[in-house]
Amino acid sequence: MAKGTARRKDELRDASGAPPGSQDRWLDSLTFRIAMLAARPSIRRGRVEIAFRDDPPVVLGDGTGVPCRVQVNSTRFFRRLFPSPDLAIGEGYVGGEWDLLEGDLAHFIGVLLRNDEDLRQRRAVKALSTLFECLADPHKANDPRHSRSNAAYHYDKGNDLYGAFLDEGMNYSCAFFERPDQTLRDAQINKLRTTVRRLGVAAGMSVLDIGCGWGELTRTVARQTEAERVVGITLAEEQFKLARARVDTEHGNRLSYLLEDYRLHAAHSPEAYDRIVSVGMFEHVGKHQFVAYFNAIKAMLKTGGSALVHSIIRPHKGTTSPWVDKYVFPGGYIPTLGEIAASAKQAGLRLSAEPFVHESFHYANTLRHWRRRFNAAYPALDHSRYDIRFKRLWNLYLAGSESAFDKTGFQVAQVRVEKPA
Repeated sequence: MAKGTARRKDELRDASGAPPGSQDRWLDSLTFRIAMLAARPSIRRGRVEIAFRDDPPVVLGDGTGVPCRVQVNSTRFFRRLFPSPDLAIGEGYVGGEWDLLEGDLAHFIGVLLRNDEDLRQRRAVKALSTLFECLADPHKANDPRHSRSNAAYHYDKGNDLYGAFLDEGMNYSCAFFERPDQTLRDAQINKLRTTVRRLGVAAGMSVLDIGCGWGELTRTVARQTEAERVVGITLAEEQFKLARARVDTEHGNRLSYLLEDYRLHAAHSPEAYDRIVSVGMFEHVGKHQFVAYFNAIKAMLKTGGSALVHSIIRPHKGTTSPWVDKYVFPGGYIPTLGEIAASAKQAGLRLSAEPFVHESFHYANTLRHWRRRFNAAYPALDHSRYDIRFKRLWNLYLAGSESAFDKTGFQVAQVRVEKPA
């Protein structure tokens, strides 16, 4: 019996005489070392310690800043890291292929983003980015059909989810903080009041909100102005239902909502509005539809009317993260301020004032509030709909967005344009 057992053990040894499984472990270790050698030139700033099983941890970066410690749990992560690092990092985190053992998730992503910015300054990488943009997927054209499906993908996940982390008014855009310790609700109210003031609604005017969300801005316009008619349009059915349900009796005769694309609305609403506002929607329009968007605004504005467009802006032209495009906001694109202004002018609109630019802190702080509130509320959510993978995905999305403002210069702008006589 002992000889048979020994013989079977001998048969399990590979040609080199290694014990069972050791060759796999050796290959895994080799994969880790090769991956770290390849990653080293890409992580030149910060301090990132990466551990894998029993191998000695590898430290990347120049050692500056708050340290981050990453535990990699699967060699699958290494094998797909370099063909598409953005997708691999995102999908790997959601799938549990790596975990952050030390440091904040937003800070870690910020380290990656800062290093990525350095990398993109290299001429070859910039040329490749331009090529990839030219070969963009057809859905990025964002025609009405694709726009509807893209909006539903993100915004129709469930009002219970958004109610768990947004403020009471369900404002899903940057709050304007008057001081760092201001509550999220008060900062959102400040944003609403500021936006309505800049919109400049006089008595008897008609107002359209493109991408009205759950309706808080339209309700604010109805409450705080003497507008004769306030209309909100959205592509998200869950938002549409809740917005209609929240219409109060006092302002109900002046306030209405439509489940409709802005281009289709423009087709049957020529010169129907004195004022148009759009908050946090322009990022979903898609780069190739910017001029069409402003053409629609021009068509719907009365002569001399004006629109206020609120959007995230980036410091220089770029491309959308493949992971964000696939899992969070399909078809989206963050513009530069110059791209917004040029598209409006091309459509025949005139910038009526210098754009209002809000510093990165405001949205970064908004996102910090949202992430804390989401994680605090998560235990009470329906885990059959929002499982652990979803929790990791949502944390990565919120943390990544926060770091884009904190570390790469993303800001928020409100641009006012007029339809000239």
